[in-house]
Amino acid sequence: MLDKATQERLDFLNRNYTPLVTYHLNGDKKIYLGKKDDNHCRFCNKKSPDVTFRNIAHAIPEFTGNKTLICYYECDSCNSKFSRLLESHMANYMNMWHTFSQVRGKRGVPSFKTNQKKSRIDIGEMNVEVQEHQDDEIATIDEERKTITFTANRATYIPISIYKCLAKMALTIMPEDELENFKTTMAWINEEEHDKSPHDLKALKAMMSIAPGPQPYPFTSCLLFKRKPTTVDKVLYMIFVLAYGNFAFQIYLPLCTKDKELQGEDVKMVAIPTPIDMEKGSFYLGRKLLDLNSKLPVKGEKETIVMQYDKMVERDLTDE
Repeated sequence: MLDKATQERLDFLNRNYTPLVTYHLNGDKKIYLGKKDDNHCRFCNKKSPDVTFRNIAHAIPEFTGNKTLICYYECDSCNSKFSRLLESHMANYMNMWHTFSQVRGKRGVPSFKTNQKKSRIDIGEMNVEVQEHQDDEIATIDEERKTITFTANRATYIPISIYKCLAKMALTIMPEDELENFKTTMAWINEEEHDKSPHDLKALKAMMSIAPGPQPYPFTSCLLFKRKPTTVDKVLYMIFVLAYGNFAFQIYLPLCTKDKELQGEDVKMVAIPTPIDMEKGSFYLGRKLLDLNSKLPVKGEKETIVMQYDKMVERDLTDE
């Protein structure tokens, strides 16, 4: 039996939305979006030979663990631009978390290096390997509580780039016949300079949850939910959900033509229940709203991760 909060969230979802797209990437077989010989880019609207389609374009960034969901309708120029302007910022934001969660990206599980490039964290075959310099400390051990607290500065990132990165994933998996409603959204994620955008969006909030344990989301999942025409609640047209490793993100897609009548309205974001909520209850996951509307680089932001251990064993490294 579901707890009250989870049931209310499930009722909200069923009352207002219908599943539009669902991908659970739990196999090795490649899934291709679009047609290989189409050679028409969804994002810049250019065709071959004006643009090329030689590179593999992952529909969901590879840093989430996606190796199988590939799209044919993203040209090499857009692929490179989105990697530089959007994906790199989300990867910077999540770097230390991805290391501890052991999310396998393009080159395996990423190492975490401090801004000073002295201390670092690597995932070995059997353990977490921490190299710490005296003038660049990142780990604090509490022997009484049996915890290790890792504190370090994130690499520089721009918050709005993270939101646009999530929106770009949604636009990638979106059915062709829905794109007409998101022409402005498409132009928005394509902007080379955020501060020169004609759109000054104030409510770019992403819901993020971090689940404990060894990769409770063992594979990457991405989902789109579309507003039902019969809904009476004030809800936006499209919701995107991404889950992988220990993490889940949820956003509304902004600048949709179907949402014009809701401009200026206070639209509440309700967390869509995950399989973990259904199994463990609504209070098992810690959720937080990330405010991602800022267009300015965030530098030196501290991130803290606490890990529990069973016992501590001293090793003599003299002969190693």
